[in-house]
Amino acid sequence: MEPWERSGGCGVKGTKTSPAPPVAALGDDLLGEILLCLPDMASLASAALVCKSWGRVARVPAIFRRFGSLRRPQLVGFILAEGSDMNVPYHCPNLCFVSAKSHNPDAASAAADGDFFLEDVPDIDPAGDEGNRRYDGQWCLRGCDGGLLLLARGRAAVELAVYNPLARTAIFFRVPSAWRDSSHVARYAIVADDADAMFRVVGALYWAGSSSAVFSSRTREWDMIESSDVTRVLPIFSGCQSDGMPAGRYAYWRSNTKKSQDYWNKEKILVLDTETMVWSVIRPPFPPGESYCIADMAEHGGLCIVSSKDQCLQLWVRSSSDGWVLKKEVSLLKEFGYLKKQLPREEWMNRVRILAMKMMTKHFEVLDTMEKIKFF
Repeated sequence: MEPWERSGGCGVKGTKTSPAPPVAALGDDLLGEILLCLPDMASLASAALVCKSWGRVARVPAIFRRFGSLRRPQLVGFILAEGSDMNVPYHCPNLCFVSAKSHNPDAASAAADGDFFLEDVPDIDPAGDEGNRRYDGQWCLRGCDGGLLLLARGRAAVELAVYNPLARTAIFFRVPSAWRDSSHVARYAIVADDADAMFRVVGALYWAGSSSAVFSSRTREWDMIESSDVTRVLPIFSGCQSDGMPAGRYAYWRSNTKKSQDYWNKEKILVLDTETMVWSVIRPPFPPGESYCIADMAEHGGLCIVSSKDQCLQLWVRSSSDGWVLKKEVSLLKEFGYLKKQLPREEWMNRVRILAMKMMTKHFEVLDTMEKIKFF
């Protein structure tokens, strides 16, 4: 019950409460601390559109860097896998792990103790499957995201696993039953959820009747993606010889036209939006052979392309006509002057190969010495 007070007359009236201070009365420092509590980059991008003052604070470099650092998992290192000319990825390449430079003792300890060479993957328990599993080879690295490795076993690749090389734990599962006879030509991508350590594995089958499916760690089951996009889009990528890559809410496969000229004369990208489960094919705004990756950047409308030209990084965003517009170009040697001190002079002009871009953090290599790169 509200307290009451008596006025000078005989009437009785309720106690007046002071109005809440307007948001505009908040100082930039306090507003910045509030924005840092938002759950993800998409929320920060939405908050920046509320008004000019919010947009100004959200774009303060110090706030933006703190926002990313509070949510960005520590980079432990890179797993390099030797390339192969085989048409299907059932070979077991030699692996090389390169630890990232870090002053964080936990990251250094993880790099030293992790099983990045797949030496301690637990054995599959055949119980419950009537001993009908196919033990026909070693585990092969097929993808990586959020510190989880996607593995397939042997030539048939019927057995799949998602392995945590730090905890040395694995979740085993088989390909969808309808794919048993053609599992060796299926292509996969793993998309991890950094918020709760859950993951999804996306599978695409271009031959023997195009189909796609998603395995969820929450349900431990495959769900077939039933849509007209599957039969319309997937056959276009029947010549794809590589597994997919994660990019935020997206999983994507590159046609690698320069290496597969028998199938295509233009570079194409197969994309799955894992929120809407819609497949699409896009064409990058540059000729085949250029180095690029897909990025999920809410502040630029979602799906973007990051490419390299000489020693520059280029950011491409969607135009109103559904094409591509060059949004920004960054010179690496100008922006990161320390590269000139760390790299030999003869390597300054080497072409940059894009590996991935996530939360405005770029991973790239200067010397293109490996055909396949897996990220940890």
